[in-house]
Amino acid sequence: MPRASGIPLVSVVMAVYNGADFIAESITSVLAQTHERLDLIIVDDGSDDATVSIAEHWMKTDKRVRVVTRPHLGHAAALNAGIAVADGSFIARIDHDDLWHQRKLEIQLAFMQQHEVDVCGSWVRRFGTTAGVIRFPKSHEAIRYETLFTCAILDSATLFRGDVLRAHPYPQEAIVRQELIQCVRLLPTYSFANLPRYLCDYRAHPAQKTRRFAPMIEYRGASLSRAHFVAMFPKASTDDVADFVRIRRAGVDPLDRAELAASGRIFARYLHPGHEEAKLHMRRRWWRLCRFGCLQGIRKKDIYAKTLMHLS
Repeated sequence: MPRASGIPLVSVVMAVYNGADFIAESITSVLAQTHERLDLIIVDDGSDDATVSIAEHWMKTDKRVRVVTRPHLGHAAALNAGIAVADGSFIARIDHDDLWHQRKLEIQLAFMQQHEVDVCGSWVRRFGTTAGVIRFPKSHEAIRYETLFTCAILDSATLFRGDVLRAHPYPQEAIVRQELIQCVRLLPTYSFANLPRYLCDYRAHPAQKTRRFAPMIEYRGASLSRAHFVAMFPKASTDDVADFVRIRRAGVDPLDRAELAASGRIFARYLHPGHEEAKLHMRRRWWRLCRFGCLQGIRKKDIYAKTLMHLS
C-alpha cells in the first residue's frame, strides 16, 4: 500500500457486536476505497458468533486491517477503544452493516481540505427492508437547526478530523443515539457539513439497534433535542421550552388549536434563522407540523399563514 508523504492517513473505526451476517460486505466497501491510505480498526465488542474469525481473515489478507477484541462493554466503549489506537489525521466511522461508495473518502477529504470543516457527512441511501434516501441538510447552520428535531448526520457517512474525536470520545453510557450526542456536543465549537452526494448505503434489517431499542432511542432523542434547544436559546423561558418539547411530541400526541398557536409562537420567536437553507428546513418543519401534527378537524389555516410570514 502506498504511504506517500502529504497524503493524509484515514483511520476507519468499526465497532461490532455479533455482526457476522454483514461485516464482510462492509469491510469490502472500506478496503475498495480509491483513497488507499487508510487503516481499518475493527473493534469486536465480545461477539459470540463468527464476527472475530471473519475479521481476522481480512486482517491476514490486507495489512491495513487491525482487529481489537474486548469483553462486551457496549458500543460507545468499543468506539472509544478504536479511536484511542487510531493514528489517522482523519477518523471515519462505519457500522458493520453499512456500505460506502467507492470514492467516499476521496470526495470528503478533498472537500475538507478545501474548506474549514471539522465534521463532513453526506446524503445516504437506505436499502434492505426499507428503501429510500436521506437528504441531510448541507450547511452548518441548517444542520444546527435541524438537530432540534432529528439527527442531521449519520455516523457511517461521516468523516471527522481526528483531533475532534480524540478530544471528545463517546460517553460510555451512550447505548443509543451516538450520532445525535456528538452533534449536540460538537455543533457549538466545530464546523459541520453534509455533501449533497450519496456516499453511504444505510442497511435496514430486523436485528439493527434502531428497531430493538426504539423506545429508548425516542426518549434519548427527545432529551437531547431539549438540551440543544436550551443551549441554542439560553434566554428561552420555562414555558417556551415546554412548548418546544410539546412540538417534538406532536407526531405521537397531536396538537389541539391552542397548542398549535403556541407552537407557532415558538417558530416565529426562535425557529426563524436568517440563513436561507436553515430557513427552508424550518418552513418545512412548520408545514409538516400543521399538516400531520394536529388533531383532525381543527381550524389551523390562519395560524399556519400567520407564522409562515415570520418564517419567510
